[in-house]
Amino acid sequence: MKTTPEIFNELLPSLLAAMPETGEDSGYALPEATLNVLDRLVREAGVRRVFEFGSGRSTQTFLRAGCEVTTLEDSQHWLDQTLQTIAPEDRSRLHSVVQPLRTVWHRGVPMKGWQLTSELRAALEQADFVLIDSPASPPFREFPLILSLTHARQATVVIDDANIPTVQRYCRRLAARGGVVSQSTKKDHGLYFFGPGGDGTGIDFSRGLFETIKGWRRFRMNERLPGAAA
Repeated sequence: MKTTPEIFNELLPSLLAAMPETGEDSGYALPEATLNVLDRLVREAGVRRVFEFGSGRSTQTFLRAGCEVTTLEDSQHWLDQTLQTIAPEDRSRLHSVVQPLRTVWHRGVPMKGWQLTSELRAALEQADFVLIDSPASPPFREFPLILSLTHARQATVVIDDANIPTVQRYCRRLAARGGVVSQSTKKDHGLYFFGPGGDGTGIDFSRGLFETIKGWRRFRMNERLPGAAA
């Protein structure tokens, strides 16, 4: 497998530069150009084990690239849709888990996320690559990003929808305070890549008063939405 400098100084810049400036309107799904970047990245970097927060077109992409994939999903319906696209010969390399979102806490701020079982934590720890494309509310993806930077100590981590201001803000905060290499692009939905976080102890996950207040406000707004997860 390629080293972190090889990925972040050579491979990733060339892949991001080759993305078209104007992408497709793919709705909630990952756009084709983003999928092409993920496909080439895992193939050329030699990635073997992938952990996904959220399933979809990326699941099929990683499996076709020959990876072993663990996907954590909160929607059985969405996972069923994904499974219909997976070739029978690839299913033995897919481990899919559905867990409903629950209230989780981090540094005094409530969010919607998952409590990892020991099995899922082991899969995250062993991952070479992590994709964060869930929960559906992108601001709550901060929690799986924290989990990934803490436990996936050897993995490249990428979060989708980084063009959303809240997502962009916490990605920049963690990149600046964490001492981990990072790269981003505003093409498509926006992607933010993080290099391995080591043992996670050098990453400052704290947030100031302003971000704490905004976190509480986002959580309360989500609770008022129709069909919001309990």
